[in-house]
Parts: sequence; C-alpha cells; structure tokens
Amino acid sequence: MMAGYWDKTSSVPSTLGLDAKVKAYLRPGDRILDCGCGAGRLLGELAREGRPAVGVDRNGPSLAVARREGLAVVRADLARLPFRPGAFDAAILHAVLTTVPTPAARLAVLAEAARIGCRLLCLADFLRNDDLPYYRSRYEQGLAETGEPGSFVVREGGTALYVAHHFTLDELTGLLDLAGFRPLHVATPPVRTRSGNIVTGVVLAAAAL
Repeated sequence: MMAGYWDKTSSVPSTLGLDAKVKAYLRPGDRILDCGCGAGRLLGELAREGRPAVGVDRNGPSLAVARREGLAVVRADLARLPFRPGAFDAAILHAVLTTVPTPAARLAVLAEAARIGCRLLCLADFLRNDDLPYYRSRYEQGLAETGEPGSFVVREGGTALYVAHHFTLDELTGLLDLAGFRPLHVATPPVRTRSGNIVTGVVLAAAAL
C-alpha cells in the first residue's frame, strides 16, 4: 500500500502550524502556493487572514474536501508542478517533506519550488528525536528497512502505510542550501505527531539565494 497511500487516504492529519514570525515574511499581495495542501486547512487559515493562496496536492479525496470549501486547488505531483517560472512568490511546505521517502525526492520538491520562482519558502516539519526511547527504536528498525538514518516505516494493524522521515537540523538546512534557499528564521517547538506523540518540530522561513 505504501506507493499510493498519500494519493488516496481519506484522512490526512495536520499536526504542525506556521508561527507568526514565519508568516511575517509573507508580503501583502504575495502569490502563495501551499504545496501538499491536503484538505485545505492552512489554505482556509490563510484566506481568513487575507492571504488567498492556491493549493496543490496529489490526494484526490482531500482535494475534493478543499473544493467543497471553495478553495483554489490543483492536483499535481509536487516534483512536477504545472506552473511556469514566476507564477508564485512564496511556497509553503507544511508537514510535507516528512512524507517524501528519499533524499533525492525531497530535493526535487524543494528545487521545484525554486523553479517556479518562489523568493520565500515557509516550512514546518519534524526533527529527529533520538532522546526518546520510542523513536530511537523506530529509527534503528527504520535504518535496517530503509537504509536511511531518521527514516522509518509507519504501520497500522501490521500494514505498512508509508515511509516517514525525521530530520536533523543540519540535514534540513543542507537540503535547503542545495535547493537554493537560505534560512531567515528557525524555531524548534514541541509538536504532536499524527499518532499523538509529542516530538520536536521545526518551523522556518527561508529566502531564495
């Protein structure tokens, strides 16, 4: 099931937020693209703040929910966006990179945000939690299964659903650098995962180099 989980799952949780300091880097009139928008929770939040945005995701059921709310959404692969260079000023990746299974695929998503001309990247994701025994065990098993430190297979009832990845801060900022972005603001708040666990997250704003 892993290959198509994020294409069709009917429940995509939102467990991270963008703090006010990150949003402060958005300018009035910015054309915002919410990459991996799901059912549009963040799109709705932005609209209420007077920041209309376009959402993109490959999950059909979630996009149907967003459309019923009157939100502007497009179905597409985040590594092959159907937009020309210069189409957007800012991109949001909200709990997205954690679900992208390989380093090359994560870089492709970030590089695509750069290709379409985004001067600003707003990102929220999960950091490595090696201090927590539960996650140390998951990382050890995940390393054996995926070959990548910080990655692990998420299962439900014994069924493998998808590969998740938790970053070190150096790993994440290095990935941003490779894609052409420089961090402007970084915060590492405690956040809740889709399973209800409290872990360290990361919320940041980055500028195009």
